[in-house]
Parts: sequence; structure tokens; C-alpha cells
Amino acid sequence: MNKDIILLRTVEVAAIASYKYIGKKDKNTLDGAAVEAMEVVLKSAEGFSVKVINGEGELDEAPMLYSGQILGDQSNQKHMFDVCVDPVEGTNPAAYNFAGSIATIAISRLNTMLKLPEMYMEKLFVSSQFKDCADLKQGIIACVEKMQAKSQKKDLKAIVLDKPRHTDIIKQFDELGVIVRLIKDGDVLAAIDVVNGEADFVYGIGGAPEGGLMASLAISSGCKMVAKLVSYNQVWPNEKETATRVQKESEALAQAKLSFGQILTDIDLINDPRTRFFAAGITAGGTLKAIDYLNGKYYVSAFMSSHGVIRNIKSIYDMDQINSLKPEIKYLFDKYKR
Repeated sequence: MNKDIILLRTVEVAAIASYKYIGKKDKNTLDGAAVEAMEVVLKSAEGFSVKVINGEGELDEAPMLYSGQILGDQSNQKHMFDVCVDPVEGTNPAAYNFAGSIATIAISRLNTMLKLPEMYMEKLFVSSQFKDCADLKQGIIACVEKMQAKSQKKDLKAIVLDKPRHTDIIKQFDELGVIVRLIKDGDVLAAIDVVNGEADFVYGIGGAPEGGLMASLAISSGCKMVAKLVSYNQVWPNEKETATRVQKESEALAQAKLSFGQILTDIDLINDPRTRFFAAGITAGGTLKAIDYLNGKYYVSAFMSSHGVIRNIKSIYDMDQINSLKPEIKYLFDKYKR
């Protein structure tokens, strides 16, 4: 089967498995369902295999979709690829049933993805119109002013994570005339909105591993992303675990040969112009719609980008027919049916 179809199915089935737990206020169980679903679909892949570069995370000591795990058809090592995965990007929105969660995966040629430490990252994702304006060396305000000058308008549309660490920058954006849409979680989902023309850029300090997904999205869609790693101490200076996290960050940076002052472009994160990005809505929001269920059928809103081609996809999963034709994933639907 076509590799892209399998990867699209991977995110769609992850969204379906998580559906049972949307709004149940149990992040771990919801995430576990999506993780298992992704692993099962990837394990059953024929004709290619994948190596997880940025996965569920070393801090969580995840038993599935962990960094270095290999899934799929391992009989042909010539067809192995790198992947970044996030079975539920936005576990809190999914657990409490508000907008902001998706299942997502990115793929590239073997040994082209940078393994990112589990830490914070300052990220700027801009539409294709502003590719030459994305340069964090001069700071985010200088980038915004360049975009305003290029477009000859002040009222750019920005999406920003609504976090205390962004209070000052949100105020500065407002003073510049930028229209700001605040989101609680989900900067990868927000970047999809930029690709689909709903905003000009996404900015904020969020998780570094998600940066790999956003890099794939930028490259595959013709947009641009730049980023910079941020110390835990900068975001949470007074927490009990700060000293321990800072020490772990220092070790991770040394191992990865990275530094806090280093500007990382999307190509630095994924050095493959043919990278592909896939996502499916869970509670979603914006241009990607939430998963729904009616009369034995799941209605899934999915997204794919590759080679500058953007696809917004509506899929309908008829459980009766799938269960008779796809025994390798039937038990997932039985286990996680609502």
C-alpha cells in the first residue's frame, strides 16, 4: 500500500482511538489509546519501516513510540525513514474537550531529522509570503515589522499561546496593530491554520520536540519556521524541579551539540525537502475540524502536506466494513469504541 495512505491512516486511527476519552479528564488514558493505535498501524506497515526520532519522550519513560524504536517492515532496510510523532498534540484540550488537540506525524529520509531535547523552544512559523522575514537573530518584533513592511499593512493575523510568559509580547503585538488570536495549547495545529491561510504567523515558546513537526510542515507546505531553544529556568525560574531540569538540559545540549543562542531553521531540524506531514483532528479547531461519530461511522478531518501540495481531507470510517476487512486493526476499534 502507498506509504502516504498508511501514514494518513496512522493519524486518523489515533484520533479514533482517543475519541472514547475526549472530555473524560484523563490525559494519560487518552494519550495511551492514541499511542497504541499509532504503534499498531505503523507496526503493520508493509514495504517500509520507520525509526522514531522525536517520540513520546524520555522524561515519561514511554514504553511505546520512544526515541529509537523501529516499526514496520524491517525486511528491507533500504526503505527505512525517520519520523516525529505526537499521538495527541494537546492532551489537556482533548481530556477536557476544548479546541486544540490533534494526532500528528512527520516523516523524512533516514538520518535527516534532528533529535530534539525535551525542553522549551521559541518558535516562529510564517506563511510563504513572509519566508524572507523570519529571522529571530533580531528578535520577534523586528520580524513582525519586516512582515508589516512587506505586506504594507499593520493588521497582520497572529496566533500566540496564551501563557504568562507571552504577556509582554502580546501587548507589543497589539501596539503594533497586529490582530492576535490566543490559544491555550497546540502550536502545531495553529501552524496548520497558517498554511491554510487563516493567519500570517504563529509565535510562542512551547515544546521543542513539536518543533520537528512544525519544521516538516513548513518545508512540505512552502512556509518557513525558525526556532531557538529556551532554558526551563527562563520559563519556570522558581519551581522545585527547575535545578534538576536545568542540569538535564545542559547534558542534553552537550550530547546534541546544540546551544541556547543557536538559531535553528526548519532545514536544520529536518534536512529533507521531501519531508511529509500528516495530522488528524481530535478536538482540533480552526481549519481542522474535530472528530465526530454517528451511526457506526467516524468522521475524521485530516491534513497532509508534501512537495508544496496541501490537502485537507474528509474521511469516513465505516466500522462494520473496516472490521471485516482490516483484522490487524479491528481489535483497536473494539477496544476503544465509545
